[in-house]
Amino acid sequence: MVDQLDLKDPRKRQLLRIKVVRRDDLEVIAHQRKPRPAHLKALSASIERIGFLTPLVAVESGGSYVIIDGQHRFQAGVELGVKEFPVVVVPEKLTRRMMSLNIEQGLNIRERSTIALSIYREMLEESPTRSEDHGEVVDTIEMAHLVTLGLAYERSGRLAGSAFEPILKKCDGFLDRPLRDAYEVRHERADKVLEAARRVKMVEDSLKAEGAWHSMARYQIISYANPTKRARKPAEFDRTFSKFIATLDELATSPKKALREKVGAET
Repeated sequence: MVDQLDLKDPRKRQLLRIKVVRRDDLEVIAHQRKPRPAHLKALSASIERIGFLTPLVAVESGGSYVIIDGQHRFQAGVELGVKEFPVVVVPEKLTRRMMSLNIEQGLNIRERSTIALSIYREMLEESPTRSEDHGEVVDTIEMAHLVTLGLAYERSGRLAGSAFEPILKKCDGFLDRPLRDAYEVRHERADKVLEAARRVKMVEDSLKAEGAWHSMARYQIISYANPTKRARKPAEFDRTFSKFIATLDELATSPKKALREKVGAET
């Protein structure tokens, strides 16, 4: 560490420290995804042209600094041989909320779900009795259904999560239960999602057998069977998925009904 400047943020008056930190004292938070080679190349070229002007954002933990924003800039700098980095050190209590804000908008549903589940598990380990609908959990995770999808993705990498998201948004909210109990419910809900996915696959197979399948058929099937598409209020999860699966079972014998559905009508 070479320099340090202490100041307070202008809104919440929280202490921020601006300092230069050695490369070996920095580490990347586990929730960050690996950067694409093309993105790293572009960052490296930019740093070569104008220098390393945008500080990393980190929290101090156990004698080192964990980067919560700027992982890709850090890696590009390391590859260029940078040995010291400008860092804004923020209070550790802000780590998860900043992670939620700083997740790239371009992340796909699988990546967002994986990150949400990883953060959820950390919170579960730290405070198992905290209610899942506690303000800090809600502010950090933002969308409860991402945790359900994260668990489902762990069991089936072929899940088309984006196709199920319109339904989950309407019936899979935060629970008024301790995290340790809510986590078990999340597992049960992930099982239901995968069960529905298997039924959708059966309808797709029926369409293929009749020569009627096309690339958007899955979305039409789900849209047709979606019991929440006209609902204006949040729905109850178990009842919703019971109806959803029952309709999918009916569709397996008459799959062409689904092809009349307009995709996106429920979103």
